Amino acid sequence: MSAKHNAKRFLREAWARFLFHTGAHRLVNKLQPRRLTILAGHCVRAPSNAMLPPDMKIGADDLGRILGWLQRHFELVTVGDGVERLESGKGQSLVALSMDDGYVDNRTHLLPVLERIGARATIYLESRPLDERVPNWSHKFFACLEHMGPEEFVHRFSELSTDLRSNILLNQLVPHGDATVYHVKRMLKYEVPAAERSRVVDIVFAETGGDERKLADTLYMTWDDARALQKAGVELGGHTVNHEILSRLDADAARAEIEGSRASLVRELGAEPRSFAYPFGRRWDWNDDTAQIARESGWRSATTTHAGTNTKGGDPYRLKRVMIDENAKLHLIAAEACGGFHFLRRFGLDLSE
Repeated sequence: MSAKHNAKRFLREAWARFLFHTGAHRLVNKLQPRRLTILAGHCVRAPSNAMLPPDMKIGADDLGRILGWLQRHFELVTVGDGVERLESGKGQSLVALSMDDGYVDNRTHLLPVLERIGARATIYLESRPLDERVPNWSHKFFACLEHMGPEEFVHRFSELSTDLRSNILLNQLVPHGDATVYHVKRMLKYEVPAAERSRVVDIVFAETGGDERKLADTLYMTWDDARALQKAGVELGGHTVNHEILSRLDADAARAEIEGSRASLVRELGAEPRSFAYPFGRRWDWNDDTAQIARESGWRSATTTHAGTNTKGGDPYRLKRVMIDENAKLHLIAAEACGGFHFLRRFGLDLSE
């Protein structure tokens, strides 16, 4: 890690702590323009998601503490409501919680947290697991790792794969000690052809006794769960059909993913959903074409996973979000929500992640 990056992290941490502990966040909040801060997570820690990595989970107590503090200082909204209110000029400081993929813990563990503090949230649903009870490749990969380590998975993948380039790149991780869950998943996601990745992961998943239906039932909510959340005031949005990287699909395939998830939500929930989330969400995971397809498909906003707040006049199909997990720090979230980092950019200092 470079000295420059370390210095930036130190300054970011120091500024956030100053704002939070001195109460200066209240003054900065009043000085900054109207904004919407969107938090982005996946799961509330529960037995059902034990197989998923820590960076996909946050504890119920920690989440409740964060939301409770935010509720006392800002207005908690859904993403859809937040976008509409931001553009209409209503509300000064808006914060929305969003969760991606549609895991069952969003009903069993997240909903009680929301009900306890009187908050709402937005959950983005990947539709195929709900429609067909078929999980995407990454969850089968995580299931495989319950039976083998990442290095063993790499070796078995190489034995089964016919893609020479992928095998070379994956095996380069092992001698350097980089065959971690994160690095192997990233390599599978970006460097292995999608069809080959799915084929081999399916084989290894079956070899370890994997059952698609059982895995989907363990991890994902059902449409009945989704309707219960909708009735409780939770906003449900789209997250494609298969959680594919949209920028790597041709226009027809990307449209099928974006429109297909919307069609499932309309069919099962009987309402027009407003907000969409790009799978993975980094700028290389979607592009101008997919943003345009989202607009044409009837979505009124779309979220990324790039950190920051959203202000009036910004592109509603490039909404920024602040990722949260077990390591989420309230003072950093508070500094983002009050406009603290936006404030510094006015003076040429960018401490954004």
